[in-house]
Amino acid sequence: MQISAQTLLASQQAAAVQPRPAPGFSAALEKGFEPLPLKQAAPPREPAPAQPAPPARLGGMIDIKV
Repeated sequence: MQISAQTLLASQQAAAVQPRPAPGFSAALEKGFEPLPLKQAAPPREPAPAQPAPPARLGGMIDIKV
């Protein structure tokens, strides 16, 4: 691929004329963040029922009759 000197100069000039983008995310990081004013929309959850205690020994709750 060959590029002429005129094309190269024109693209460089066009790039120099374009305004720089406004600082975005990086500027926000430097400035810092403020907490959002949030409110709870859903009613609070009820606590889960307590789990039964595990058996004292492995297989203690299994009753096998032959």
